[in-house]
Amino acid sequence: MTGLTVVVGYGDAALDVLRHLPLHDETPEVVVVDRDAIALTGALANGARVVRGDGRDLCTLQQARVPFAARVVVAVPDDQEGLLVTGLARGLTPTAVVVAAVRDSANQELFTRLGADEVFVRASSA
Repeated sequence: MTGLTVVVGYGDAALDVLRHLPLHDETPEVVVVDRDAIALTGALANGARVVRGDGRDLCTLQQARVPFAARVVVAVPDDQEGLLVTGLARGLTPTAVVVAAVRDSANQELFTRLGADEVFVRASSA
């Protein structure tokens, strides 16, 4: 898939999901949203643009250009927070592929109902 990928939450889960997703562009455009300065420094080192903020905030998601994204990866540490981010992302971009990383496999159906096209259960939590 070509186009903008927005990653909300930049830790091990996000890196695992990104490894499994085909990014056909030679230099894909990736924007990372996170509250943690260290995570954002890592994202910058990997060539991403960054937005420091909370993925549960509509203004932050708009600043990250979610409405124009081809793909949104939701990889926050908490499933409840992830459900909210998934719903907000889907509301902002009905055509993007929304991919969510979840801790508890029991939450897979909830993520799908809120708009996730793909749900990955984190290996360390399965």
